[in-house]
Amino acid sequence: MENVIVYLLGPPGVGKYTVGKLIAERLSAKLLDNHFWCNPIFEVVEPDGRPLPAGVWDKTNDVMAAVLETVARFGPAGRNYVFTHAVWDAGGHPLDWIIAGQILWVAERRAARLLVVRLACGEDQLRERISSEERGLRFKTRDTEMALALASLPAFPINHDWLLDLDTSDLSAADTAAQIEAELTSRLGA
Repeated sequence: MENVIVYLLGPPGVGKYTVGKLIAERLSAKLLDNHFWCNPIFEVVEPDGRPLPAGVWDKTNDVMAAVLETVARFGPAGRNYVFTHAVWDAGGHPLDWIIAGQILWVAERRAARLLVVRLACGEDQLRERISSEERGLRFKTRDTEMALALASLPAFPINHDWLLDLDTSDLSAADTAAQIEAELTSRLGA
């Protein structure tokens, strides 16, 4: 499989990063998790649960735009990518639509086949996942109530021909990755 993009989106704690790592291994892809562009800025401001200073999200968006443009213009031909996107508003926060549009643009610019995967999981699994120590080390939210509120919203209403909805509640990360790979194989006719 070459020139494939897997775009994993969903609320915090559903397994985007964990599944993304496995998909990247299976597809020899480059994983560009949403914290790939957030954490350089977070390292500077050192978030500790307090509200972020005004303008911080603008800076993470600048980094994201630079990374995505670089992928579109200079990424090696045939390179596979896995992107993750933590959605913060079911109806589509304007920033969520901008991010989705930029990732769709990257796929179009690269003439890549794009599989959009919306991940969800149940309340019990989310509570367990969101509280992990690793999340804090990666500057990921550990706010259980906020994650539960976001997870209860309808799925982000992205419209794409290659769309897969997966509930990871009863699936291991490896099983989720296998289902995504099988979906790609089926759609590509490989």
